[in-house]
Amino acid sequence: MTGGVQADLRRLPWWATVPVVLLALAVLGLRAAGLVVALIVTLAERVDVAVGIAAGISPLGASTVLIPDLTDLSAAFRGGAR
Repeated sequence: MTGGVQADLRRLPWWATVPVVLLALAVLGLRAAGLVVALIVTLAERVDVAVGIAAGISPLGASTVLIPDLTDLSAAFRGGAR
């Protein structure tokens, strides 16, 4: 099959085109659902870190990077904080 997608679909018999289109729609739906799940998990992680920091608990997540206060940052540049 060469050319564009429309040309490829036109070459297929109608009985083969319908399952291909249905499969494509199913894959698109699963990808959209995966994106929604990823967004929900990211939001939950951010809320978890924010609540933990507010409660004075240091986060344990390997993907969590805490930005230090500006006072800590200036002390680090002076060599005070390590």
